[in-house]
Amino acid sequence: MIEVKNLSVSYGEKHILEQLNFRIESGEVVGLVGPNGAGKTTLLSTLTGLLTPSEGTIIVADKSLPVGQSLYRVIGFMQDNSVLYPQLTGYDHLQYIALSHGLDKARIQYTAKQVGMISYLDQAVGTYSLGMKQHLLFACAILHQPQVLFLDEPYNGLDPTSLIRIRELIMQLNRKEGMTVLISSHNLDEIDRMTRRIFFVKEGQIIEKTLTQATTSDYLVTVQEVLPANWERRLSDHSFLVTADQLTNALLRLERSNLRLVEVEPRQFGSEQVYRELFKVKKN
Repeated sequence: MIEVKNLSVSYGEKHILEQLNFRIESGEVVGLVGPNGAGKTTLLSTLTGLLTPSEGTIIVADKSLPVGQSLYRVIGFMQDNSVLYPQLTGYDHLQYIALSHGLDKARIQYTAKQVGMISYLDQAVGTYSLGMKQHLLFACAILHQPQVLFLDEPYNGLDPTSLIRIRELIMQLNRKEGMTVLISSHNLDEIDRMTRRIFFVKEGQIIEKTLTQATTSDYLVTVQEVLPANWERRLSDHSFLVTADQLTNALLRLERSNLRLVEVEPRQFGSEQVYRELFKVKKN
């Protein structure tokens, strides 16, 4: 459904993305994770034809970019709220998209109800809260039932009820309609709920990880002294990993070795842990 070969994007002499290669199959949900400024939005804008790459090829839904309006009949892109018009109502925005795709008013009402924005559909967007704008942006992206859905921070500003509603709707669109989803989010817990395949964007590259759902956690053990270089599953000078059934023996070994325990921390194998390791995020 999405195939990228040797994709590079630059702004002037600044290289944002360099020689990316990846493939996303039809019906997959893939997470896109990285710090601010890593190039996630640039990648999404390039995959949706809004930015022209410096080099490389992109195929989305069997269409080679750049293409004309035909691409926008099969993809949906949830951008940030800077694309909204404050003087227009939510209905006005959805009506414009509906007319572009030859959809009737019933589709607008149905989508607004799905997203949970019927009560303020006729209000001017300038009166919307951040969460309400997110609802509208999501409705605009899915109104025409695209084959591929690109989401840029869909959970930004949502209260817990709205977050659950939007997450469950995304998964429903994926499972029941086979919609392919590429979702960029800083909410790593939500990414873990939706997919195990994640693209981490670091220094212009994509580092792909397919995470497994562990039934038991490892434990990260931190000690005050420097560990011997040959210590089993040593992560750093002062830390190592053990499984749950090895923990008691490991603590006894520390005592026998005169190594003072600082902390024992359960380590869930999820996107946050991978993010910490990739981007060297230390615990306070």
